[in-house]
Amino acid sequence: MTSARPAGHEEATVQQLAELYDQHEQAVSPVQRFANRVTAGLGRPLALAIIIGLVIAWVVGNYAARLMGSTALEEFPFPDLGFLVTIAALIVALLILTTQRHEEELADKRARLTLQIAVLSEKKIAKLIELMEEQRRDNPLLPSRVDREADAMATASDPRASLEQLEASSRQVS
Repeated sequence: MTSARPAGHEEATVQQLAELYDQHEQAVSPVQRFANRVTAGLGRPLALAIIIGLVIAWVVGNYAARLMGSTALEEFPFPDLGFLVTIAALIVALLILTTQRHEEELADKRARLTLQIAVLSEKKIAKLIELMEEQRRDNPLLPSRVDREADAMATASDPRASLEQLEASSRQVS
């Protein structure tokens, strides 16, 4: 089984996308990079197991210390444990929000790039249709006829007008 080598323009596109991701990663501050790593680590099942293990060890350790006659760090309902878990939850929530904001920046860049490519592609397709219709009209071997649909498709759409129309139709539905 052989794999086909991508064409030159495909390689260039892949390279440009890789550069987009590299630029996004290079613009990351050290604090953001740390937050991304911590969030990634906390998102693994091992982190969940460790946290649950620590909570169980805290509770069992306090009960075991009391049963052995030692002084327990705290009694049920474990207010210190509750405080630590609350602070940890706040920190994790802030880390998740920070990481999410970072990822949304990249998603926004991708969305703008996709929109730009879509608009450009639509203009190119409209130009191709226009040229094909012109060729059909100029070629004596092809029957000359009026194709209103092709004429409409040969005109590139206006993204602003399309957005306004979409917003107006969504307001009517609401």
